[in-house]
Amino acid sequence: MIGALQALATTMKHALNGKTFTVEYPEQAPEVSPRFRGVHKWNQERCIWCRQCEGICPNDTIHIVMDEDRNGEQYNLHIGQCIYCRLCEEVCPTDAILLTQNFEFTGDTKHDLAFNKEQLKNVPWYKDIDPLEAREPDRDAWVGEGDREVDYQ
Repeated sequence: MIGALQALATTMKHALNGKTFTVEYPEQAPEVSPRFRGVHKWNQERCIWCRQCEGICPNDTIHIVMDEDRNGEQYNLHIGQCIYCRLCEEVCPTDAILLTQNFEFTGDTKHDLAFNKEQLKNVPWYKDIDPLEAREPDRDAWVGEGDREVDYQ
């Protein structure tokens, strides 16, 4: 009983001090961490269709369709299935995939969250993001200083 009263006293002390911790979300955008994992950004120009992202995805979020000559025909992404583990971004040899800081996406059904490469070009939260520039806070952890040599240690 004493522990419950102490917890209630601590809660009331913080609740009544006048500081707010919430954000008026639609009017004011919340501040997200630089390492936040949000919606995928896929760059068709960088993609070499190696299918490593499809193979490493634990939820089958990414599905790539190839033709007989191993040319990529279709890149399908199901945002609703994604667990944002970032494995697809890490395995991509050409930095064609990026998990952005965007968390604002909705859909009425699960089919509204499945996109092919043509639909991805028209999604508003998909434009104006350069994968390499957006990844800069993270890249310094594994890219060496100076002439930007890759440091694999």
